[in-house]
Amino acid sequence: MLGRMRRYDALTVFLLLVGGVIVPVAGWVAGAVMLLVSRRWTLRDKLVGLLIWPGGLAVAVGLIAFSPTRTCVYVDDSSGHHGQCTGTTIPGWVGIPLLVLAIAGPLVTAVHLLRRARRARAAQAE
Repeated sequence: MLGRMRRYDALTVFLLLVGGVIVPVAGWVAGAVMLLVSRRWTLRDKLVGLLIWPGGLAVAVGLIAFSPTRTCVYVDDSSGHHGQCTGTTIPGWVGIPLLVLAIAGPLVTAVHLLRRARRARAAQAE
């Protein structure tokens, strides 16, 4: 897929996808600026790249790394079984689809931009 594409285009998509993980915020912003100033993509492609899932995979990493946790301690003593929990959690029915979306959104966007860059490069070569 990267065969007929410029390095600039590949680097732009790479930064949009994982730049925010490598250098939080600034990495994705660098990719966003590269996307905006490039003549390779149309306005529609630029809007897709910037608005479908801003931050790229950094959002998924953040969900995993900073997800709320809940700790429970249970004690059995003479008065019975007692438990106490602290913290909160994201319910699975919310967290799992959110994580899937946080991974799929940037991946689909990256594939779209790579395909469009390849087509634009091929059309320019003709």
